[in-house]
Amino acid sequence: MRFILFVLIILCCIKTAINRKIRVCSCSDDSLCSKNGRKFSREVVVVAEGKSDQSAWHWHDITMVITTEEVGKEEAKKLMCTAHQNHANFAFIREVPTITNTSDPVLLDWLEETVKKEKELYADYVALDLLKLLGQCKADSSHVQEVLALLKFMVEKFTSPSAELVCIVPYKPPCYDGDCSLTQYMAEHCAAFITSPESFITCDTNPKCIAKATMPMTSLVFGVEEFIDHGITPDKLLIGIPWHGYDYTCVNYTTDVKTGGKNQMTCYFDERNNTESCNTSLREKMSLAEIKNSYPDQYKNAKSHHYHPIYRSDYINVKKGEQQHQIWYEGHDSLLDKYMYVRSMNLRGMVIWTADDLSTKSTDDAAEWNWILHNLFSTGDIEHHSLDMAGTIAGISVGCFVLGTLLGFAFGCAVMRRRMQRKGLRLPFHRDEEETDFHDDDNTL
Repeated sequence: MRFILFVLIILCCIKTAINRKIRVCSCSDDSLCSKNGRKFSREVVVVAEGKSDQSAWHWHDITMVITTEEVGKEEAKKLMCTAHQNHANFAFIREVPTITNTSDPVLLDWLEETVKKEKELYADYVALDLLKLLGQCKADSSHVQEVLALLKFMVEKFTSPSAELVCIVPYKPPCYDGDCSLTQYMAEHCAAFITSPESFITCDTNPKCIAKATMPMTSLVFGVEEFIDHGITPDKLLIGIPWHGYDYTCVNYTTDVKTGGKNQMTCYFDERNNTESCNTSLREKMSLAEIKNSYPDQYKNAKSHHYHPIYRSDYINVKKGEQQHQIWYEGHDSLLDKYMYVRSMNLRGMVIWTADDLSTKSTDDAAEWNWILHNLFSTGDIEHHSLDMAGTIAGISVGCFVLGTLLGFAFGCAVMRRRMQRKGLRLPFHRDEEETDFHDDDNTL
């Protein structure tokens, strides 16, 4: 009997050792290798590509880090340790395949790898990228039913105690011919929706292939209102905000001359093989750090770049040799507009896409990082260093005028009182102290 008990103890020890070998904690503190599971009413989430020094990030203000699929396993583990150490949640992105056959081996392998990765990284959330799956803008009802069946199948695989699911979706609800059942189902099983900043050109028609903002304010407002109209509560919406822009090569352009203002240029870029769709692959992605370093004067000086009043986005017109280019990006003014909109709508928060786009040692990025502080969402206070000298001078002038008026009024009152005292004049309302019982028609007053 003792021998059997001894053997059982040995087997238990071996099993424990094997499990520890499989799931070795790579953090300096073993307590970090567990799900953080913190809940935040307002969030500042950052997407990480693993291309920059994470020590430059303002970790005190980050509630969750999401790694892209390009981030290697070791780098992802390092980010997980840092996130949990700073009391932030950790997640990773997995692009959902467009395979709707739930018995397909490729899909089953993908699910198995995702569950395994979630356990290895001690992830608090798994971010399912549904853009390609939902991106068929003119899909029929049969596609809706196929996608719905696939989502139900995947949800069953991610059961407790697995990480919660967050869903990366287009900027507007995936409804097809009035069928919004996908949106309603995802609302039940996704802990949050993350709107992708790359989705604004996915379903929008652009027949003339005109260069435009990466994140037009008009589309952002429309998308948020559509989500809310379809029953998605604001506390489930995380708005993806790009810290990058795009350099468009203009195959043609027109200029509208504005009297007393800046000339507005419209940039046209190529179509895809003479089809009705635009060839967006020819545009060049530029991080915010690259734009600031390449065009410092245009970025900092409001008079040197353009601000689209409808899109609420910045753009620069530049010539490279003989070729005209137009660069659209989110700058100081446009970023602030997006942040304040998120706050004004009481949304769950925003997702910076990506933190690596503004983490270079040679770039002064304090303003952009400071704007995403928690107090932006809790109190509305923003540490903002204005770059508009005219506005600063105007503010000082108004302050001096108000101060001068108050001082002049106080000095005038003091002089008048002194004159009254010298000449023995009755002070205003002096009789009121003698008459305690009077009415409006009292002629003695």
